Parts: sequence; structure tokens; C-alpha cells
Amino acid sequence: MPLPEEPRAGPGGAPGGRSSSSTGGGAYYDRISRLSERLSGLQQGLEHERNSRFDQLGQRMYDVDLRLQQCQDVLHEDCRGLKDTLTKFHRDFDEERLSREAVAEAKSKELLGMDQRLQQSLEAEQQARREAEVKVLRTFDDRTAVLKEEIAREGRSRAEAEAALRRYVDVDIPKLYESLREEAQSRETMEDRIVRRASDEITRLQEAILTEKKAREDTEEALLRMMEDTVTKMRAEIAQERADRETTEETLLKLLEETCNKLNTASQVL
Repeated sequence: MPLPEEPRAGPGGAPGGRSSSSTGGGAYYDRISRLSERLSGLQQGLEHERNSRFDQLGQRMYDVDLRLQQCQDVLHEDCRGLKDTLTKFHRDFDEERLSREAVAEAKSKELLGMDQRLQQSLEAEQQARREAEVKVLRTFDDRTAVLKEEIAREGRSRAEAEAALRRYVDVDIPKLYESLREEAQSRETMEDRIVRRASDEITRLQEAILTEKKAREDTEEALLRMMEDTVTKMRAEIAQERADRETTEETLLKLLEETCNKLNTASQVL
């Protein structure tokens, strides 16, 4: 800024005019005052702009925090729902397992009871066979004793005795032998029928148990696969939510750094 010229001396050696000096000094101070006012206005404007930007930045940070809080609430709610679902899966799985075990135990008891009944039937059949054999032998002994008594009592001749004995040997003994053979065949048929029935029933129960076991294993595998899919989905959602939150935080930090750098630059220029 050019300095005001000094007043020159007049013809009498006195200053050229005090009023001119006073006027120049007032203009100088006016310019300084206006410059100060401009600087003050610029500072106030910068302060206002800085406050406005800080307010905007604070509002953005508040909005981001609010969004993060909402996302966290939604995530917590999803996790709670997933936890309830997993708990329900575990409960259903345990109930299904207990039900399958109860059915298997009932089948085992039924198989054991049938085995006992078949064993009792077989023992009863064997007892009846033994009683029949005893009865046939007793009949044979009785007839032999009667024949001996008749021979001894009546004093039959040797020829008659031989004829009676031959008749007994040729007729009665074959009849008794045929009766014993039929009884043995009937017993064997009964035993074969009982064994075949027991084998068929055991095979049927074993097939039912295997089918029940296969169904239980398929149900357990399906439940485990569903639980694994649910956990994988939850992990993916949590990872995506974490990535979104980190991206938002990074964007917010960059915006904050840029704003601070701009404010620093503006302050240094002024």
C-alpha cells in the first residue's frame, strides 16, 4: 500500500496545510477499518461454514450410527430367530429319536414275546408227542400183557398161540408201527410249520426294524443337512453385514478426513 506523501513547506517555511495531513490519515485508518471488517466477515463466514459442515458431518454420522444400530437390531433379531429355529430342530430331532427308539424297543419286545410263544408252542407240541408215544407204548404193553394172559389162562395150544402171535405180529404190530409213523410225521409237520412260521415272523420283524432304522437315519440326515444349511446362511449374512458396516465406516472416515483437510487448507489460505 503506497504511503501518504509528507507535506511540503510553504513560502514562509511553514507546513503547506495541516488539514491535508489530517484528511490523508483518516483515509488510511478507514481503509484499515474496512479491511478489518472484511477479515472479520471472512472469518465469521469461514466459522459459519465450518460449523455448518461439522453439523452436516455430525448429522451424517448420526444417520450412519442409526443405520448401523438398525442393522445390528435386525441382525440380532435374525440371530434370535435362527437360534429359536435351531432349538426347535434339536427338540424335534430328540423327539423323533426317542420315538424311533421307542418303536424299535417295542418291536424288540414283540419279537421276544413271539419267540417265547413259539418256544412254548414247540415245548407243548413236544410234550404232546411224548405223551402220545407213552400212550402208544402203554397200549402196546397192555395188549401184549392181555395176549400173554390169554395164552396163559386159556392154555391154548402151541399152534393157536403161534397163530395168535403171528396175527399180533402181522396185524397189530404194523398198525402200531403205522400209528407211530403217522404220529412222528404229524409231529415233524407241526414242527416244520412252527419253525416256518417263526422264521417268517422273524424275517418280517427284521425287515420292519431295518426299514424303521433306515427311515430314522434318513430323517436324522435331513435334519442335520437343514441345520448345516441354516448355519451356513446365517454365517454368510453375518459376513455380508460386517462387510457392509466396514464399507460404511470406511466411507465415513474418508469423508471426515476430506472435510478436515479442506478446512485445514482453507484456514492456511486465510
